Amino acid sequence: MDSPRSPRALIADDEPLLAADLASRLQTLWPELDLAAVVHHGPAAVEAIARLSPDIAFLDIRMPGLSGLEVAKAARVPQLVFVTAYDQYAVSAFEAAAADYLLKPVSDERLRQTVVRLRQRLSSTAPPSDFSALLRELLTRQKPHLQWIRASAGVDTHLVDIADVMYFQADDKYTVVQTATREYLIRTPLRELLPQLDPAAFWQIHRNTIVATRAIASARRELTGRVTLSLKGRAETLTVSRAFAHLFKQM
Repeated sequence: MDSPRSPRALIADDEPLLAADLASRLQTLWPELDLAAVVHHGPAAVEAIARLSPDIAFLDIRMPGLSGLEVAKAARVPQLVFVTAYDQYAVSAFEAAAADYLLKPVSDERLRQTVVRLRQRLSSTAPPSDFSALLRELLTRQKPHLQWIRASAGVDTHLVDIADVMYFQADDKYTVVQTATREYLIRTPLRELLPQLDPAAFWQIHRNTIVATRAIASARRELTGRVTLSLKGRAETLTVSRAFAHLFKQM
């Protein structure tokens, strides 16, 4: 008689160091766990789940391409563990419905509790939890998108209409806010800025760049696979990293 296979897991987190740390600690706490994949953006998570059929997915809530919530809605996994640094409003809901949630930074004791809970769930004959209602609620519970942004140019502070912004780009300690005619600076990092923007109007195309979709004139794919964007009314081009190249397949 064949012995049962080891439970299979996937980690999806856009911070490689945190993903590697979680993987290492899981392997220590749960040696028989088959960690089948570690991916760093939402579309890769959906593809890996479809290909590997993991029993457990550890999903960062905020990832490029698709959020952890959107991944969970698009790809069914028996046991979900959500990982979050920001979405404290969802913690009570996850505690009631998901297998578990982990609030970054994750302590060893908290991760040990998660492993115990997952072992219990996997050994139970009860059907997997249905997350559909929870996911619908959380995906629609959005804060209003930014309409204006307070930014500096020299010694002056300006209120910049978000509709005038062509792209945001990380630059050392600041984030550049580029309009058609002027450059401004803000201190908000892209990771905090992105969730406040309308995802239909702004796309992250690189770990350092968010572009307004209306500002894109064309996308060029080179023989190497590299994608660069030309902008309407501006001479510079923007580079698209491999993690976001899928956004421009039809352009």
